[in-house]
Amino acid sequence: MATRRYYTANAVDNTISSSITSSATSVTLSNAPSGFPTSGSPFVVALDYNTASEELVLVNSYSGYILNITRGFNGTSPAAHNAGAVVRHVIVAQDLTDFQDHIASGPGGAHGITGALNSFLGTPTSANLASAVSDETGTGSLVFGTAPVIALGINAQTNTTYTLVAADAAKLVTLYNTGAITVTIPSGIFSVGQTVSIQAIGAGQVTIANDGTSSFTGTGTKLRTQYSAATIICTGTNTFTVVGDLA
Repeated sequence: MATRRYYTANAVDNTISSSITSSATSVTLSNAPSGFPTSGSPFVVALDYNTASEELVLVNSYSGYILNITRGFNGTSPAAHNAGAVVRHVIVAQDLTDFQDHIASGPGGAHGITGALNSFLGTPTSANLASAVSDETGTGSLVFGTAPVIALGINAQTNTTYTLVAADAAKLVTLYNTGAITVTIPSGIFSVGQTVSIQAIGAGQVTIANDGTSSFTGTGTKLRTQYSAATIICTGTNTFTVVGDLA
């Protein structure tokens, strides 16, 4: 990851007070620095600005008239500089290169983001978001202001007995027969909060029963008449309540 560099818009040109060699790690200015970045370092200055001897250096810190520098920045070569050489705070090619590298690297490379969150930023699907979140509840795709139409599954039964199965959760079980029908609520099938709706669409009256291990409560045990409906709600382990048009 590129090192952040700092900039100002009002740095005043300065000059070198005394000559430096190509290996010197500090340079003394002729005048007190004015307008150089004060919020952080490093920042870049050009020594011998706009001459054949120009060298870019990183200013790592400065105190008074003295700049502490790293030589030969951005492909320039360390060189000796004479007293009076112009010192100018500049923006350099590396700034634009770093910016383009940042864009090209994507969210993970640019910001150090890895794992599931990086997958979501690269491919923002509902599944990738769920993988990046640790305390979500439920499953499925995201739903925004307008909810999708969800078709209610229907399980049509025509026998005189039927035992609910796990696949009936969130479905409507229709019960058609001219004779009496018994619907059994099994144990060990449904989880707390799951529901099954039932409806009598034939002439035979529907009775709701447990399997000897499950139990249920409600205001009745039968659907009142043809086309009556009720919902069976799992309220605890093998425990249910039935609400609806009961007799």
